[in-house]
Amino acid sequence: MEDWIKRAKKRMKMKGLTQKDVAASMGKTTGGAVGHYFTGRSTPNLKQLRGLAEKLGLSFSMLVDGHDVVDEDLLDECLQLVEQAELDSGINLTANQSAKMVTYLYKASQKGEKINSQNAQELIKLYA
Repeated sequence: MEDWIKRAKKRMKMKGLTQKDVAASMGKTTGGAVGHYFTGRSTPNLKQLRGLAEKLGLSFSMLVDGHDVVDEDLLDECLQLVEQAELDSGINLTANQSAKMVTYLYKASQKGEKINSQNAQELIKLYA
């Protein structure tokens, strides 16, 4: 679990946060109370780590594992939408352009936005 400490400290430094600033997100009232977690003397529970990840603007998997979990089915759906939009429009995208469109649709869906063929059609028009 030591790696989560390094990732958390790095993100805290980047955001200008102290242990006191993240204490409430871990269910504690003082920076000293979370200090034991950051020195490895105590181990936080999953709820505390999830709270910390949210406070730091990281996914839980990024905090504890160093990698974001990718939803393969959603990624495949986004790829299919882009491929169909390319066929329907007659526009030949470069690999880089396709990747950007897939990434945009994936992130939009992860944020709770509904994605569909109309979204892909609107995006591809940017390359016309």
